[in-house]
Amino acid sequence: MASSSSSQSSQSKERQDHFSQDIKSILGPIVIDIDKNMVATQQSQQDLSQEIERLVAELEVFTDIAEPPKLQSALDKLVDARKKLTLSTKLLHQTHSRLERLEDMLDK
Repeated sequence: MASSSSSQSSQSKERQDHFSQDIKSILGPIVIDIDKNMVATQQSQQDLSQEIERLVAELEVFTDIAEPPKLQSALDKLVDARKKLTLSTKLLHQTHSRLERLEDMLDK
């Protein structure tokens, strides 16, 4: 009787291991692909942020001119875009952290 229970327990464990491996084989490549895309997006956002900073600095030079051209609206739009980019970058970092934790769980 004890060997029957042990055999069932062993089969149950094997099924769980097989199921776990199936989940890893399905989700693993998807998680890795998402992670790669997130890293590329983070780099693009960083590049965009640097360009916005450069443009803001350049536009601020013009605001010091005695009769500056009407650039305040463009400057305001860039500042707003920088704020939105900062928020989306923060969200992207949080999502990336979650993905890394998921990858760690899949590796176990």
